[in-house]
Amino acid sequence: MKKWFLYNKKADFKAIADKYHIDQVTARILRNRDINSEKQIEQFLHGSLEDDLHSPLYLPDAIKCMNQLNRAINEKKHIRVVGDYDVDGVCATYILVKGLRRLGAVVDYVLPDRIKDGYGINVGIIDKAKEDGVQVILTCDNGIAAIEELKHARDLGITVLVTDHHDVRQNQDEDYGCESRDILPPANAVVDPKREDNRYPFPEICGAVVAWKIIIMMYQNHTIPEEEFYDFLEFAAIATICDVMELRDENRTIVKFGLQQIKQTKNQGLRALLELQDLLTQDHISAYHIGYVIGPCINAGGRLRSAEIALDLFLTDEREEALMKAARLKELNDSRKTMTISATNQAIETVERHFMNDRVLVVYLPELHESLAGIVAGRLRERFYKPSFVITRAEGDEEGEKLAKGSGRSIDGYSMSERLQEVDKLLTKWGGHPMAAGFTLQEKNIDMFRAELNRRCELTGDQLVDKLWIDVPMPIDYISHNLIHDFEKLEPFGKGNEKPSFATKNLGITECRVLGKNRNVVKMKLLSDGGCLMDGLIFTNGDEFLRQKGASSKIDVVYYPQINEYNGTQSLQIVIDDYQLKP
Repeated sequence: MKKWFLYNKKADFKAIADKYHIDQVTARILRNRDINSEKQIEQFLHGSLEDDLHSPLYLPDAIKCMNQLNRAINEKKHIRVVGDYDVDGVCATYILVKGLRRLGAVVDYVLPDRIKDGYGINVGIIDKAKEDGVQVILTCDNGIAAIEELKHARDLGITVLVTDHHDVRQNQDEDYGCESRDILPPANAVVDPKREDNRYPFPEICGAVVAWKIIIMMYQNHTIPEEEFYDFLEFAAIATICDVMELRDENRTIVKFGLQQIKQTKNQGLRALLELQDLLTQDHISAYHIGYVIGPCINAGGRLRSAEIALDLFLTDEREEALMKAARLKELNDSRKTMTISATNQAIETVERHFMNDRVLVVYLPELHESLAGIVAGRLRERFYKPSFVITRAEGDEEGEKLAKGSGRSIDGYSMSERLQEVDKLLTKWGGHPMAAGFTLQEKNIDMFRAELNRRCELTGDQLVDKLWIDVPMPIDYISHNLIHDFEKLEPFGKGNEKPSFATKNLGITECRVLGKNRNVVKMKLLSDGGCLMDGLIFTNGDEFLRQKGASSKIDVVYYPQINEYNGTQSLQIVIDDYQLKP
């Protein structure tokens, strides 16, 4: 059961609604998202690509990077793009490779193997580049932390250009005067909006958007028509969604217009993937479809085989070939889903049997594919609302001791990076940020790792209850077709612009049944005190819900309204996110 909280932010909602021709409920949601000024509201409701995209020239070292690439193109130097194995890395690599080839560059690419190479550029990748006669390495979605690796590349005489969006390491010495604290890699250009000397107006962009900005600048420099750089918009949007960037400022505009463009994509690989997932028949493709359907397919290659499978798909021009490659990715993702369900059930059973009293969950699944540990940890966090670590057996050993690798997913109030630093003597290697982390340790230290994390944990009972924020208390009588269409102006939904939540109390349950072959949909007829009768859906274990309901005849709900269309007839319904049954 989640704990419900109500936003209570103040504004003149009637004035906002009248000025922008929206409902007062919509005006309240804008205020809840901290969209306050006239400029912010105008951009949020009526933004455009022409007005909202920031100039690439503000990115640090962007011009330096462009000049180096232009020189390499003119001198026919061999350029190698080194990306990453996740969706952002794949999309960033695609944008750079396709964009540079359009400019006549001699360019190829490498994506690290998740298990063999780990994250980002490494010495092995650099040595192979030297062996292959590569003269310029261009990174994307990685490189900012590769200090020693890029020293090696410099010593080999390779020009290195870094494009990244991750945080820059900083020197912790106090007395720095006017100098930057940034510890930058020894590259010929370092393009990263997180640099201390950054002038880019909105630094919270993903790696693919940084890559796109470089291509935009180069296309403009070469007087290539702007519609050609907009061909990459859908890949910038996919990466922004899947890398869970805040949907604010230009990110919102990129995703909004990128989603509109996806259905008309000229990319045969992306079109084949959409077709296999039956998304081309949808009225519109949402951020949900990208984050939970397309994104996992792109990721599946990097998790179970190679990320280059997805990149190869997007670089394919032939439709039949694209359909075959898309089917391969979908098959990998289906396999990943089966493995994830099995491992999640095993992890839940382990917690319920042994660790229910732990405030920090540490579960060892030695046979789990290590690329799935983070997903399973996320499922544990959702199920139990506790910081969750999932560990699996790793290849190799350290001083004769077997190794294990783990991934963690956290909750508000528990910084994984800080907690791992406290127990780093038990770890061989670790990295991460407050909400997620990865690490390696000796297998024999797993029990001690669990014990130490729990001993040091200061989370209170209140912090271990999931919070659900309600935008507006709204009776179902107020819902209309026009109101739901008004809410569509707030899309796309995602991080920083969450789907609105509404709440109402004391709905009478006049009818209740379970639907679906897996009996995982509950459909109710709900009656308000005002006499409004409406369908309500809950996606949950139907039989468990009926058991909980018993003789209860009333229900309080947190919901989102929808228009349901069946056999050409439209009706209003609510999809229930959380509920409290009453006698």
